[in-house]
Amino acid sequence: MTAAPLRVVSLLPSATDTVLALDYGHVLVGRSHECDAPGLQHLPALTSSRVGNIPVDEIDAVMSASAAAVRELAQLGAALAVPLLEYGLCVYHLHLEQLQQLRPDVVLTCLQAAHGAVLSDGLLEAALHSVLGYAPRVVHCAAERLDGVWRDMQAVADGLEVPERGRAVVEKHRQHLADVAASARGRGSLRVAAIQWPQPLMACGAWVPEMIKMAGSQDVCGAVDHAEVVSEQQLGTAAPDVVIFALCGLTLEQSLQAARATIRRLADTWPSLPAARAGRVAVVDGEHVFSRPGPLLSQSMEVLMELMHPEVQPYGHQGKLWRWLDGGSSDAALAPA
Repeated sequence: MTAAPLRVVSLLPSATDTVLALDYGHVLVGRSHECDAPGLQHLPALTSSRVGNIPVDEIDAVMSASAAAVRELAQLGAALAVPLLEYGLCVYHLHLEQLQQLRPDVVLTCLQAAHGAVLSDGLLEAALHSVLGYAPRVVHCAAERLDGVWRDMQAVADGLEVPERGRAVVEKHRQHLADVAASARGRGSLRVAAIQWPQPLMACGAWVPEMIKMAGSQDVCGAVDHAEVVSEQQLGTAAPDVVIFALCGLTLEQSLQAARATIRRLADTWPSLPAARAGRVAVVDGEHVFSRPGPLLSQSMEVLMELMHPEVQPYGHQGKLWRWLDGGSSDAALAPA
């Protein structure tokens, strides 16, 4: 008797990217609303945004309140399975009726850092079991560094029962990052400030400082183990040669608007930054660059190389995945000192 094919639900865009990199998209039966790869739009979207049209400068407060609510709910255990899933599985509403109807064998998701500590120890699996009436295999993606990205990609492959294919895909992307970064050798070290969120001003953490270091430069504001809140004075003292607005979850156009608003707010310090004087302020597509810890980090490293060292052979991402803010810089300003 032929075994029934796996039924997989991915609630995390980076996990979906890994499924597609494995050439296993045919097993997907449901996705998150942010899983936007071509060919998946016929699949039901099992999530929707909780923040909706909330202004960018209010989103951080909303998400902090959500994390506090999850901590309260978790004290009551899986008996409150529905709110635990809706508010703890990801940063979005989860449409439970659709999930029940799909009856997935495997669920790919991530525990937010704020939620992971209270939803660990099997509580999330117990909540899913309570709602679905059975226990699907759950793959938690929880990368905070590049080595964790590779582990998560392998975990997805293992969950899909294609471990050898996973190892090949992981090695391919790991090597690509190294090869692209190697093209920066001998081109000088830049002081880089990568901004993850505009208000409060936060520097990128996790794998972004690692990628900047791989490319031979220095992240002057970020920290690998957390997203660092940066004051206007700290940004001025850091004196970055390049500023990258990598605003997590925002489109390129939304990011351009938020970057301009941030610069207006930092009017006392901004003109003195070397990056501002040289016109080396870049804005990236925060939905697809740096924010998806999986196969798309390959193109994120290419973007990083394009904006840090434009004299290197371009990869064709400028204007699509990133732009210089308001026109950019002259070629003369682009060479590091």
